[in-house]
Amino acid sequence: MNKETRRKNTPVQVDAKRESAGILKSKTGVLHVGIDLGTSRSAVAASNGVREMVGSVVGWPKDSVSAKLNGAAPIFGDEALEKRMALNICYPLVDGNLAYPDLEGVQQASSRNAAIQLMSHLKSLCGATADQAVYAVVGAPAEATKENKQAIIALTREAGIDGVMVVSEPFAVAYALDALEDAIVIDIGAGTIDLCRMAGTLPEHEDQITIFKAGNFVDRAMSERIRKSYPQAQFTLNMIRKAKERFSSLLESESRAIVYFPVDGVPTEIDVTTEVCEAVRLIVPEVVDGIRQLVATFDPEFQEQIRSRVFVSGGGSQIFGLQGALEEGLQKLGGGKVYIVDDPIFTGAQGALKLAQEMPLQYWQQLGSN
Repeated sequence: MNKETRRKNTPVQVDAKRESAGILKSKTGVLHVGIDLGTSRSAVAASNGVREMVGSVVGWPKDSVSAKLNGAAPIFGDEALEKRMALNICYPLVDGNLAYPDLEGVQQASSRNAAIQLMSHLKSLCGATADQAVYAVVGAPAEATKENKQAIIALTREAGIDGVMVVSEPFAVAYALDALEDAIVIDIGAGTIDLCRMAGTLPEHEDQITIFKAGNFVDRAMSERIRKSYPQAQFTLNMIRKAKERFSSLLESESRAIVYFPVDGVPTEIDVTTEVCEAVRLIVPEVVDGIRQLVATFDPEFQEQIRSRVFVSGGGSQIFGLQGALEEGLQKLGGGKVYIVDDPIFTGAQGALKLAQEMPLQYWQQLGSN
């Protein structure tokens, strides 16, 4: 395993103090919520039917003029990016984990506040009424440490969420798909690619792998290649990300990836087909090797079964040609079958919601006391 790939920690973390029947004494009902907390985007699904997605970025006005134009309250997601020239922008997650535990001083305080504001915003999107207790299952990267999961629990308390369980993102996807045994689930996000081997039980640390060459890595690789091919072109990583999401493909075809980037201030047509393909292709061997590791360390009688049930979710699952490329890689491992989920944006949140709804309150308490 190279330094870009690490093993995971505890797969489930529960807030033992808040998951108790006492919460309901002042409440008349419960709203169950599933949250997919991502580096680039976060999604929520609630038991009242709400499904929402927002970019994981928070912005505050830089000065009084900005506050007059945009208001004093935090701005989130795409709106924050659109108005970023007038805002102080903060990304509360880095490589799938909360950023603030690794920061100090003012930066730590700002990043922690952004994380709380983002979680509060996700809760508000669900439309909980004043008399409802909110119980949430949050999907985090498979690599997330116990400390990071505890940090997620702490900020959800401050965001007004009454009870929380933290699970790995691929486990939440597996729960949504009922792929809880003889399967490998892969979640390709912006910060991490998470792989989880399902064997009919809660996954242990040896069942999970996190790869840090994910969507943001592809963005940087695209940027380097485009800058080398078109040194006079002007662009930002946000522009690169939009081009990737529109044109990402592992196959070069007659359909070209044409973008318009400024050259000396003039929008100029640029063909970035080759650069996109080369950058996106970099993650394929990483994923195939992750599958190999999970297969090789599994019971040999069941290795063929899990190779034949590989499910891929997350924004990166939409790369054109990914299914074929992974199955081609699996041929070197004895063959296999790859399935791309139908709803890559919300599958993780839906799985987290399903788990929250099906988990009896007393079992949350039992898990929390372990």
